[in-house]
Amino acid sequence: MEFTKKLQEQYKLSTESIALLQEHMQLLSFEKKEVIIQEGQRDDYTYFVESGSVRAYVIREDKQVTLFFAFEGDSATTILGPSNTLTSKLTIETLEPTTLVRISRTRLEELFRRSLEIANWGRKLMEKTLLEYEHYFIEYYWMEKSTQYQALMKEHPQLLQRVSLKEIASYLNITPQTLSRIRAHIK
Repeated sequence: MEFTKKLQEQYKLSTESIALLQEHMQLLSFEKKEVIIQEGQRDDYTYFVESGSVRAYVIREDKQVTLFFAFEGDSATTILGPSNTLTSKLTIETLEPTTLVRISRTRLEELFRRSLEIANWGRKLMEKTLLEYEHYFIEYYWMEKSTQYQALMKEHPQLLQRVSLKEIASYLNITPQTLSRIRAHIK
């Protein structure tokens, strides 16, 4: 599994911890544009991208607003839920044929209690996610949209190859027409 390689490379998890996680993981395959979790749905799983990509979005004023993209090795679950009492605040949808690894949140919590190494991995994963959110709000949120687009393409050049311009516009919270004008002005 690509995901387990990433666990070893990025988080230095031992073979034993990876084997323990794998006992409780499932591989799931999805076609392009399949919804994995619908906003308002309860789902007791944490997902990671094995191959492919997903986006998370909310519906505001009858339009989809993309909040994040996830690629190979990334978590494809909202940090805020769902939990035992919460429903998902986001819809998570595949952008291309995608394979996900999923693990029950209940099982994951049990593994956190059983293994300090796995608990530390969970903490590092949460830190990474929070740092990404912080980076977005400090670096991107206040920028003009054209500057935001240029910075996004510099930091994540794969987006243009793997994500539609409509979805990039949604992420920037602008119309596809505005993005088209920004792109024409940059060239």
